[in-house]
Order: sequence, then C-alpha cells, then structure tokens
Amino acid sequence: MRKLVFTAFLFMCFALIVPNADAQQPYNHFALEHLKKSLEFLILGDYHNAVLSSNQLIRYDPNSAINYVIRARAYYEMKNYDMTIADCTHAIRIDRNNSAAFVIRGNAHGQKGDLNRAISDWEAALRINPNIDEAIHNIALARQNRGH
Repeated sequence: MRKLVFTAFLFMCFALIVPNADAQQPYNHFALEHLKKSLEFLILGDYHNAVLSSNQLIRYDPNSAINYVIRARAYYEMKNYDMTIADCTHAIRIDRNNSAAFVIRGNAHGQKGDLNRAISDWEAALRINPNIDEAIHNIALARQNRGH
C-alpha cells in the first residue's frame, strides 16, 4: 500500500510540472526526460541512479524545488538522512509551500530520533495540505513514542 501511495505521489509531481513546460521550450525536453528517469528510478528502487539523474536536473535548473525533493527522497531511501534534510531544506527555501519537502524532511528527522523537528515539519506540511495521511499518521506515532 505504501509503495502504491509513493508511486502515485511521484506521478502527481510529474503531472504538476508538465503543464508548466510550455513556457520554456529549450528546457522542456531535457528536464522532462531527466525528471521522468528520476521518478522511474525511484519507483524501481534504483536510488543511486535517481540521485545521478536528479544531479543533472539540479545542475541545469538549481531553482526548481521538485528536483531537490526527488533527490531527497532517493537519499532518504538510501538512509542518508543528513543529505535528505539538506535537500529538503533547500527545496523549502525555493518553495515554502512544498509539502512533500516538509514530509520527507520530517521523516528524516524522525529516523534520526529528533521527534520535535519531525513533528514540526509534518505539521508544516499539514498547514499547506491538511490531507497528507503520511504526516497525520507519523505525528500520531511520534507523539505516542514521546509519551504525549
């Protein structure tokens, strides 16, 4: 079930970017191909190649939050929580309304045992989008583990 939700989330990210592609024709083909590859690598569990593909996207467009979010998700799956947090923080600097960056960063903080920061990030994600089941579930678990 979690893999299905994750896959749906990734394709939703891709769908959100495609309509904006018409504005920058030279960027479209390159960016969309690497975005598609990055998402495919994530779905297949090939996190190393997802990072490599995301690196190419970031070099080409360092001002796109989704590029950092995709790489952060790959780092998270590789259990590289410090890089996950760094990429999510960068994505949030670019786009304060990127709920995915807050969720993934919260997950990384949770894995590192920093439940206060994790809860803060998940709550920030819910302020942006109150329907993120993963954040709701994780907050409940974290509070239970903290004894609240």
